[in-house]
Amino acid sequence: MAHLLLLDGLNLVRRLYAAQERPFHNSPAPYSEATGQQLLHNTAEQLQQIAVKLTRQFKPSHVLAVFEVTHLNWRTQLYPAYKADRLPMPEHLQIALPVLKQKLSDIGIQSFQMPDQEADDVIATLAMTMRQHQQQVTIVSTDKGYLPLLAEEVVVYDHFNRQQHSNETVLQKFGVLPEQLVRYWSLVGDKTNNISGLAGIGPKTASELLKLGPDIKTALAHPDCPAKLKDKIMASRAELQLFMQILSLKTDLQLGLNLQQVRFTAC
Repeated sequence: MAHLLLLDGLNLVRRLYAAQERPFHNSPAPYSEATGQQLLHNTAEQLQQIAVKLTRQFKPSHVLAVFEVTHLNWRTQLYPAYKADRLPMPEHLQIALPVLKQKLSDIGIQSFQMPDQEADDVIATLAMTMRQHQQQVTIVSTDKGYLPLLAEEVVVYDHFNRQQHSNETVLQKFGVLPEQLVRYWSLVGDKTNNISGLAGIGPKTASELLKLGPDIKTALAHPDCPAKLKDKIMASRAELQLFMQILSLKTDLQLGLNLQQVRFTAC
């Protein structure tokens, strides 16, 4: 059985760089160009070290690091507020990406990005393709947006917290199953992506509603669904549908990749 390890490239890079940069925020010393170069060097070295550690930990047959070019994509066109409050990547870090990718290439890990598509959708497409062929996938990211993909064949691993997510961890944190998360976040909102959710619906209300049925339509038709809640949701159904569309990962992109291209052989 093939096992594809998918690294959410920018997620790893930005977290590593932020950890390197954090001590300088409250430092009286000036932030020099030499300091910036040292931070980039440290980030590149740590990225490579973590990648090596992950390949040893999961022993994949195939590995790919997925990056993205910009957040300006189909979601932004549908909903301009999408990620509008997220700080852009520092320019010098953006310029350094080829060096960071080379660090991965040096240990046998290829990088991939698709114009006008987020890494989330590329990774989701690869994960779903592997799942359809009963092959194993491990996604390494702290992004909770991958949790709806969880399945017997698909694992989501948070390297920084050393946590492998499961139905149980999702249920404990959100009160719903992985396959209900998009509906849940559409109802309550998702600050990470600047999705407001529906006014007056909090986590408890949303999780209780989704216990009445696997999807919102079924839950609203349940006799135990409060009439006021049903009226509130029906009045905002266009907004709800938009949020669900924004938060749903694409799994049908034409990537032009085949598994053989990302076969991994430890250096």
